[in-house]
Amino acid sequence: MAVSALVAWLAAGCEGCRSEGEGVSGGPEAGARVASRPPVDFEGVVRDKRGVPLPDVLIIAWPKGKRGQAVAQARSGEDGRFLLPGLRPDRWKLLVEAGGLGILETERQVPEDGRAVLALDGESRTLTGIVTDGTGRPQAGARVALGGAGLRWTRTASSDANGIFAVPGLGSGRFTLRAVLGQRASAPTVVVFEGASLRPTHVRLTLQPGIFVEGRVVDDTGKPLVDATVDVMAMPSDDLPMSARSGRDGRFRLGPVAPGKHQVLARLDDYVLLDAPEPRLGARPTESFELRLARTARVSGRVLDESGQPMVGLLVYSICLIGGRDDLVVIPGPLPLAAEAAGLPVGTLLRPGGVRSGPTDKTGRFSLTGLAPGRTRIEILHPDKLPLRREPLLLAPGDVRDLGDLTMLTGAALTGKVVDEQERPVEGAVVEAKLAGRTAHYPVRATTDANGQFFLRVPRGDYVLSAQTEKLVLAAPQAVSLRRNAATELRILKLAPRANSRR
Repeated sequence: MAVSALVAWLAAGCEGCRSEGEGVSGGPEAGARVASRPPVDFEGVVRDKRGVPLPDVLIIAWPKGKRGQAVAQARSGEDGRFLLPGLRPDRWKLLVEAGGLGILETERQVPEDGRAVLALDGESRTLTGIVTDGTGRPQAGARVALGGAGLRWTRTASSDANGIFAVPGLGSGRFTLRAVLGQRASAPTVVVFEGASLRPTHVRLTLQPGIFVEGRVVDDTGKPLVDATVDVMAMPSDDLPMSARSGRDGRFRLGPVAPGKHQVLARLDDYVLLDAPEPRLGARPTESFELRLARTARVSGRVLDESGQPMVGLLVYSICLIGGRDDLVVIPGPLPLAAEAAGLPVGTLLRPGGVRSGPTDKTGRFSLTGLAPGRTRIEILHPDKLPLRREPLLLAPGDVRDLGDLTMLTGAALTGKVVDEQERPVEGAVVEAKLAGRTAHYPVRATTDANGQFFLRVPRGDYVLSAQTEKLVLAAPQAVSLRRNAATELRILKLAPRANSRR
């Protein structure tokens, strides 16, 4: 099953689903017979194409054709075995997902088909390594953690008497490892498994004195926040953060982590982190931080056209501004796998960031939630309308703002082509349309493509048109009158060398 189809399947629910291929058919009496049979435990094993058992694999099951009913989930053990308890006798769809090894969709008749052997079309690998101290001596009993963007859960292993550890059942992808023993920790180590290569990989993790991170999580008023997740991540990137949760007094403590530059993050539903410290740890055995989370804001409104009719299905954007610029925020860490995305309610995958968007409904209304406090700009785009960009809003923590009716205006299309004195198209020329006699209004600009062509959509009115490059310029601005919505004729703008560039 394709990832997009899988996500759409669970997002759609099952209203109006039709039962197909049921194990028992024949109308209400047959359904009653199925319901009267006692539930059974369904078990099986997950393997790769070579028959190697796969641990930590997600198995999802649901009655075929009845997606609205309860979905059962299980996780395979170290031997690849799994158990789905209490399934009703019926025909069940099974979805099996293992990071880097693909997705398998199949069916089983429960209990008639018996124990399931589920084989994924991929070859797994075993990652081995050794944990040592700073002098190279093997360290027994160290806890090795392995994470990656393709893994649903963090995998763990322990080093034996010779310091050796092994993590089996890995597919292709990028993995990060870290070892911890007492108050010592190793720096994160990255291993990449390519799809075609099955060569064994052996890594060395060296323990060194670690640093503990502690502190307090508070809201924008200074009130302690309970159960906030705190992540300490090695920079520049880390798929294996050290995590903890804040207690009743907002305090947290985690570690040890290896010396080096880190980012300290906190997250909690309906809050956004105001500032993420990026300390270089190592000068002291313990570092303390106060992490401040602000209540998120909400902005709503309605989008109409010039006739007052609602505009349906438009995406409305909120763009956070820092220093007057758009703030495109990237939150580190792995994204959920396909099956996890499918199992979450709509909207759960939204992550705090600088850009938020939401569609207008059948009445033209929109609501953008989870917005960070501060300056933000509302922007709406439509192919046949002028872009709507509101003046920046200053949102306070917990702010709820209704913008009322926002009207999108129809503009006039202005097209043309920029050429040089030899009639050759000029790529990268900046074309500027400015309202005649309106010096206070900002001009509308576009850049020509490889064919020298440009396109502008502007409000109706009288304009002065200019164009230039670093070495070429339009000799005299052109006057343009735009009084209707239809596209005007293709204008040819001929550029000549600037006076100081002539030889």
